[in-house]
Amino acid sequence: MRLLLIGAAIGVAAYVFRKPLHPPVDDDALITKVRLKLDELMEHPGSVNIEVHEGRVMLTGPAGEPEVRKVVRALRALPGVRRVECRLKAHAVA
Repeated sequence: MRLLLIGAAIGVAAYVFRKPLHPPVDDDALITKVRLKLDELMEHPGSVNIEVHEGRVMLTGPAGEPEVRKVVRALRALPGVRRVECRLKAHAVA
């Protein structure tokens, strides 16, 4: 029983004093990182609006249908991004 209580106490202490995987990134710096990633992945990245607040990224505007999933997956992997809200309107690519 003691071992169980000691293990639980260690687990709680580790949870309380854990360090985040990535240090927080300033919103303006994160917008720049997101814009650079969109430039890599999209044919027309300038038509996408980006808003960032405390690591939460919101994308609005038009995008090619095959690009949307790729963009969201890539942005979720960026250090500093806590959440991606994708409001891109997908359209067919000719």
